[in-house]
Amino acid sequence: MKSFSFFCLLLLTMMVHAQKQTAIWYFGKNAGVDFSSGKPVAITNGALSTEEGCVSICDAQGKLLFYTDGITVWNANHVPMGNGTGLRGNPSSTQSGVVIPSPASPSQYYLFTVAATGDADGLRYSLVDMSLANGMGDVDTTKKNVLLLTPSTEKLTAVKHRNAKDIWVIAHEWKSDLFYAYLVSAKGISTAPVKSKIGTMHDGNSLNSQGYMKANPDGTNLALALEDSNKFELFDFDNATGKVSNPISISLPYGSYPYGVEFSHDGSIMYGSAAGTGKIYQWNLQAGSTQGILNSQVMVGESPERKWIGALQIASDGKIYFPIYNTSYLGVINAPEKAGLACGYQNNVVYLEGKMAQLGLPGFIQDYFAKDLTQKVTYFNETNVKVGQLLILKNITFEYAKYTLQASSYPELLKVVKVMKAHPEYAMELSGHTDNIGNKSFNIDLSKNRANAVKNYLVSQGIEASRITVKGFGSSMPVANNNSEAGRALNRRVEFLITE
Repeated sequence: MKSFSFFCLLLLTMMVHAQKQTAIWYFGKNAGVDFSSGKPVAITNGALSTEEGCVSICDAQGKLLFYTDGITVWNANHVPMGNGTGLRGNPSSTQSGVVIPSPASPSQYYLFTVAATGDADGLRYSLVDMSLANGMGDVDTTKKNVLLLTPSTEKLTAVKHRNAKDIWVIAHEWKSDLFYAYLVSAKGISTAPVKSKIGTMHDGNSLNSQGYMKANPDGTNLALALEDSNKFELFDFDNATGKVSNPISISLPYGSYPYGVEFSHDGSIMYGSAAGTGKIYQWNLQAGSTQGILNSQVMVGESPERKWIGALQIASDGKIYFPIYNTSYLGVINAPEKAGLACGYQNNVVYLEGKMAQLGLPGFIQDYFAKDLTQKVTYFNETNVKVGQLLILKNITFEYAKYTLQASSYPELLKVVKVMKAHPEYAMELSGHTDNIGNKSFNIDLSKNRANAVKNYLVSQGIEASRITVKGFGSSMPVANNNSEAGRALNRRVEFLITE
């Protein structure tokens, strides 16, 4: 059996920096926002006017490259690109497109588009080459409007593969319960998408083709809105295989018309907007069970006069922004990772200098918004134990997804036994932790069971059970980024805190 070990590794020295590809947004009726300064500043030079769908992308330095409503591609000078008209998306499509940098060429970008209301134009892609037109870019006429899927809903999202190089583009077939995950790699776009037959059938009223779909920033969850069905659905997503699993259905009252979805940058909290009532709801994905997640629902805020709230979009500052329909304002959730009203919902925060917000905001590859999780840690040795010091145990090993303690763990634990016997006044809080792979609720149970296995061994060696308490935190308290095996190994750990 493959064994995973909680062992001492050097802390990752490469920090995840804020992604400047998301610095400039164009949306609504000639509205825009620039995050280059670290806070949103309204800009009014955009050519785009759209009710819903919009996409924009910058380079790694935050310089605008292009933006689109799904039909026309405007360059950084705000004029249509060469061959940049006649795309088959639609400004009335919820998520009319998403831009994926080519893993094979730094000057090329795949622009995926989806049609509106299940139209036959479906899901397509076009290739934008920024090396052309003196660096202003052209759409490649030989790779324009290439059909991938029809009919498609208006839902479209993207997130990195677990290998941290390739990218998944995820769509949903209309009149179907099939997800399609297309892998974009240095070889191009896979012609054999990963299909997952799961969740609600997307059919009936065309409203059910509408509404957002998002992956969370670390690529482990997927959520979507079904307007006419008045519900959201939450899934697990395996960013190594592209498979979707473990659906949770979240129903709202009739007339809510769920529309926008988003996650906090640490992936622990999900948000959804009810366009029909102007409300935003929150769910804690680390609640420990399906029922716990459902019970965690909180209405965190509502718009003035119940005006429609459309998209929810996280930004490089870690906050979630939302348009208040037909006004010159964006609202904001200031601390999305905090549960309940502590998240800091506010209306009318970003003034758009007279330009009008509608329903849509631009979407991006979701891992652009992943939080840097790196923390300083201290490992246990027999000389550094003191009250209040949190210490990680080295070389505590279990089989994959199991909690049977392996014999290779005993030498480390015998050192703990020695310390506890030398200090009978000590009490201990053991806590188990996992990486982000797999179902969050399962990982909470697994981590607690692993901590209990450590406790049972200590008790078997003569430490009183009453001196040891146990907790399981699953993937909710990482000490390293989960985008590499080295980081995930650091997060799979058992640690303890000495109390009196």
